[in-house]
Amino acid sequence: MLKTAHVLLVHSTCLAIVAAIGLSLILSTDALAQTNSTKKLRVVPNTQSMRIGSAVKWQPDFDSAVATARETGKPIFWYVPTLDGSFMDRKPEIDRYMQAGPFSWPDIVDVINEHYIPVRTEPSKAQQEKYNLVPFEFVEPGFLILDPLGNAQFKIDRITTVHPHWFRSLLTRSVLQPVLPKPKSKSLATAWNQFAVGDFAKVDPTLTNGQAEFANSSPEDACEAELLRGMAAFRLGQHDEAKSIWNAASERFPDQPLAWKAAAEAQQIGPFSRGFEVHGLIPEKAMLAGINSEGSAAPEGTYSETQLWECGTRFLLGMQNKAGGFTDSDYDFGGADSLPNVHVAVTSLAGMALLKATKRPELTATTRAAVLSAIRKVFAYVNDEKNVNRADRDEILWAYAYRLRFLTRCLTLENAELGLDREALTVAQSQAVVALEGVQSRGGGWYHEYNNPFVTATALLALHEAQQTGATVDQSKIQLGLAALSADRFANGAYPYSSGRRQRNQSAEGTPRDIAASAGRMPLCELGLYTWGQSDDHKLTLALQRSIDLHENLDVALKYDDHTSRLAIGGFFFWYDMRARSEVISLIKDPAIKADAMAKQKAIIMALPELDGCFVDSHELGRVYGTSMALLSLANCE
Repeated sequence: MLKTAHVLLVHSTCLAIVAAIGLSLILSTDALAQTNSTKKLRVVPNTQSMRIGSAVKWQPDFDSAVATARETGKPIFWYVPTLDGSFMDRKPEIDRYMQAGPFSWPDIVDVINEHYIPVRTEPSKAQQEKYNLVPFEFVEPGFLILDPLGNAQFKIDRITTVHPHWFRSLLTRSVLQPVLPKPKSKSLATAWNQFAVGDFAKVDPTLTNGQAEFANSSPEDACEAELLRGMAAFRLGQHDEAKSIWNAASERFPDQPLAWKAAAEAQQIGPFSRGFEVHGLIPEKAMLAGINSEGSAAPEGTYSETQLWECGTRFLLGMQNKAGGFTDSDYDFGGADSLPNVHVAVTSLAGMALLKATKRPELTATTRAAVLSAIRKVFAYVNDEKNVNRADRDEILWAYAYRLRFLTRCLTLENAELGLDREALTVAQSQAVVALEGVQSRGGGWYHEYNNPFVTATALLALHEAQQTGATVDQSKIQLGLAALSADRFANGAYPYSSGRRQRNQSAEGTPRDIAASAGRMPLCELGLYTWGQSDDHKLTLALQRSIDLHENLDVALKYDDHTSRLAIGGFFFWYDMRARSEVISLIKDPAIKADAMAKQKAIIMALPELDGCFVDSHELGRVYGTSMALLSLANCE
């Protein structure tokens, strides 16, 4: 499905030289070579960012931690970066989010070092059994608090959003005496308050005016001020300026943990630049995430639907870059060359969610203006061909299909404030139709890394929407696509994960396992046929009901970055399937069935926000993708 970033793609001989001298590989979509490769070119931490997390006084191994704990009487803080047998992809990258996140903030590091015996290690098989640290039961990253004898007192996993105050509060709960954070200089404290409430433009002036104060304070405060300046610039969309500030801080304060974090954020391997670390105001109830909920998920009832729209919209606005793109996703299953297309796809989805946000009655005038501006930037970004790798044959479908759906929805939005020329939109939509039709395979289906029925359904839906608004669509291509999708369908309504079994599927009954394995994609695939008149209400309703009844198969894979052993379902399919299911619900004709399905679907969505009111299904696709898909799913349940 979908990946981000900033890696300069060069010829293979140059890559060998780059690897040899250990330089970071940073993807630049502006200078991207038009290639089709499955190579995964990932960022190599530089000298400073290699030091993230080292301020924590980690014990060399688990046995040493237990021995020290018994000597001192202190509890053990056991950080578990991964497990044997885990389905998680990109384990080093996820570990860096923790090292450059909670394990770099001085107030957290101090609590860990002073009140715990910290150890960072993967559990042995015996420890996995003793502490129930097994796949599905424990999804990394996470940690345990053990007493000095090694008995588990507290455990939290599934950490996909980190708020430093929240994380610190989890640690201080196990400390007998109150642990107050160090006081900050007046200017720094003021700037943090401005950042927390979203007044990002005020942060830099506040910190600039406080330079004399920082000169007389500790290097720690001065370094933190520079880190914060970069964070504010990033939230204002000035990503290149943010990187410059962070790089300068890492050079100016070489021995400060927050300088190491700044170096990681500049390379986009830190959690803040990827959207996983947040610093805004959160409800008191959200501070109990991990205690009254799983991992970093908000406890039930923390947010209303209105609040989720407010939180999600604010988050999306703060993640868009100056050019209009959302580039936090690093989904590179199709290779690093596919990342530009992933970014265009995610940007289009964010644009679709922001279009829905314009219809929210609670939107303030200021936020509405910001949302409309962001939508116009999305339009510019997704229609700029330099942001697309046309040679890619792995993820280009998503760029073309979601771009088309975004453009079509711009055309249907009854909002003169949008400020986009209708003729320009129509031309862009027509070009998007041709581009999407152009990547249809000779067999009639569409592909993502390989031919899939759910990809074919995605293309058919995008083309049907476009035709409904007056676009000219090649009917011969539609008929080929429908034939391919129909041939993939088992007689019992199930769909395989990949195409290529058409002769067998046309006559095969299908098994209960086939149905369970396709619980997520069944509604989407049936919808692809239904919109073009090749399915009926009964089949569509049956696909929906099966998907809801078998939802556990999707839920169990949530927050995994790869296919799991449970029917090969991965976390990165969760919101993709949820959005499609919600779309099907909106089309169900039976009022009773529709109301029941909508209530169940909405309850599922309302139970899934993170502690800051945003959403995620996998680290690789990212929180912009998850939040956009969740908001679109909510909108379809109205």
